[in-house]
Amino acid sequence: MAMTLRLPEQLAARGRRHAAELGISLNGLLAIALSEYLDKRKVEPRAMPSPQALAKAIAQQVNAGPARGRR
Repeated sequence: MAMTLRLPEQLAARGRRHAAELGISLNGLLAIALSEYLDKRKVEPRAMPSPQALAKAIAQQVNAGPARGRR
């Protein structure tokens, strides 16, 4: 996929120099950096409660009655 990316000139120059030192393109460096950034921030999926647990929680709320005015 082609896209336009706007970077501050100093950051772009640093990226080009670092990519050249590694022997890769700036595009390659950015792809690696973005991939590593996203991998470190992956959110672990939460386990869904069982249907029985959901039904029990709903039943408890219904049996408790309206929350307004309770002490």
